[in-house]
Amino acid sequence: MLNKNQKRPYSIEDPSDFWAQKFDEVKSILTSVFKDKALAIEHIGSTSIGIKAKPLLDICVIVKDINDITEEKDAMKEFGYLWEDEYIAPDSSFIYKLDGDRKIENIHVVPPGHYKIDEFVLKRDYFIAHPDKAKEYEDLKVKLNEQHPNDYPAYRAGKAAFLLEIEKLAKEWRDENK
Repeated sequence: MLNKNQKRPYSIEDPSDFWAQKFDEVKSILTSVFKDKALAIEHIGSTSIGIKAKPLLDICVIVKDINDITEEKDAMKEFGYLWEDEYIAPDSSFIYKLDGDRKIENIHVVPPGHYKIDEFVLKRDYFIAHPDKAKEYEDLKVKLNEQHPNDYPAYRAGKAAFLLEIEKLAKEWRDENK
């Protein structure tokens, strides 16, 4: 089992076209595995918005029924993935890939209407529509990485208040643009 609160080093890298290409590769695998059970497969996280990011691909898969994906989780093992249920949130699955002991891909699987969709997809769309906020986020990430280069939980905690505010702004933005 992963320990998300373990102190560990991490890095921040410049944006790269590699992430869009890698997303396309992983999306192809996910599409072949989940087939019509996947309602959407979304590139999320910092690598999706063109700012400095940890070298880690984040994806959100929205599935028809979170309780009907056992075969798919097992099939992902054939591609080198591991999984844990409710690691990130209730009513979700977390599929991930390691390179040694370092995560290189996070795949969040949630049902329609799950609150994490706003956190992941809406926030991504907000950052893309508001590059000034994306730059502010990037600057915060760089500063936190400089302050806590070997303490990922401290880095994550340092971003929390900013990301909660962004989520609030993103919901207001969505509601204004309906």
